[in-house]
Amino acid sequence: MHTTIRQRRYPGRASERIPLHARLHLTTTDGKPVAPLGRCTNISLGGLRVTAAEGLPPGTVVEIQLQLPSGRLFRSRGHVAWLLTTLHPALLGAPTGRDDDAKFGIAFEDVTTQSLLPIARLFAAREAERRRAHRIRRLHTMRIHG
Repeated sequence: MHTTIRQRRYPGRASERIPLHARLHLTTTDGKPVAPLGRCTNISLGGLRVTAAEGLPPGTVVEIQLQLPSGRLFRSRGHVAWLLTTLHPALLGAPTGRDDDAKFGIAFEDVTTQSLLPIARLFAAREAERRRAHRIRRLHTMRIHG
């Protein structure tokens, strides 16, 4: 009998992520704005993923301000953990300056329970929505999976 072992796509990822598409404001520790067209694409209790026209070198410390779907402003400090820059062969590998030419991950440095509570609420709301959808499907005798 042949058994297939599935490996995690991102072995370094320690926590679940939630898709979240929102503008964010990034500044250096001295208040200088960076990645002005930056957008958050997903978030977890450990950090967030950003798409922007220009990336930031790994290790760069940034201050993060992000408005959550609840309207609450989330603020934290973090550092760039990784960077992926899109290369465009038509321009000999030079990025075009579009707002998705660079993707980078920011790891939160302030990981206290109190500071991460707004993100934890996102996870709780998502789980409640999943349970509600499951209940509705079951009540209407629809297939849950597939």
